[in-house]
Amino acid sequence: MSYRQVLHLCIGKLLRLSIILLLAGLIGATLLRITPGFSADEQQLNSSLSERSLQAIRQARLANSNIPGFYFRYLTGLLRGDLGASQSLNQPVRELVRDRLPATLTNLLIALVLAWMLGLALAVFATLIRSQVFTLTADGLSGALISTPAAVLALVFVVLRWPPALAAGLLIFPKIYRYCSNLLQRSYEQPHILTARAKGAGRWRVLIWHVTPTAIPPMLALLGVSISIGIGVLLPIEVICDVPGIGQLAWLAAEARDLPLLVNLTLIVTFLTVCATTLSDAARQSFARAAA
Repeated sequence: MSYRQVLHLCIGKLLRLSIILLLAGLIGATLLRITPGFSADEQQLNSSLSERSLQAIRQARLANSNIPGFYFRYLTGLLRGDLGASQSLNQPVRELVRDRLPATLTNLLIALVLAWMLGLALAVFATLIRSQVFTLTADGLSGALISTPAAVLALVFVVLRWPPALAAGLLIFPKIYRYCSNLLQRSYEQPHILTARAKGAGRWRVLIWHVTPTAIPPMLALLGVSISIGIGVLLPIEVICDVPGIGQLAWLAAEARDLPLLVNLTLIVTFLTVCATTLSDAARQSFARAAA
């Protein structure tokens, strides 16, 4: 691939990311605006506030009622590096994100490592051992977890006082196990692998030298998907388990109809999801071209 083609590809990816972020922020702001009680604020019930303070709260709500005008002002500030201020928490959004994002990213990384270790290990052993009892047990475990709501599992972990990252890992695990298990089974049916096995190659030699090279590109694509799944399950878990992360912050923003804060969080989650998918897809394509 030439330098010009790479440049055009990067520009196209950046434009796609920019359009997705712009639409995500606008849709998030619009959905929050049309929710019942948007113009109401709990602070107006505080009898200790003066009439001037109450009027300021009403004006702030009124200013954000016009979504196109609010979004234009927000984007103008964003270009200057200003993320705005939270109306409910009375803090700059930049400080709130800086304090909360590391906890979410740390839990996400732990959850992904646990999910991939467990899912990949069970998929490999189910393929190599070919035990019906082992396969049924692994399938039953993944089926039970894939049908369990994140909030329900989070409540169990609150009662047991177990780490929230483990709950997220268990919810990501079924997708990884099922995909990897099906991928390995299809790989073992390929003609060149059947030939290697017929020539007497051992289980692990076939797995490492013949199956793994063909399975890595799809698994790299799955990595990006698993990050998106992890973000989706981790946010409600943070709320239930009282983890000071992005999920808890988004819940507080939604409860208070905090438009500036919620729009920023929407953009952050969208950015992480799209970047993870794009990078894993690029890695998959690069590995496939190198292998070819």
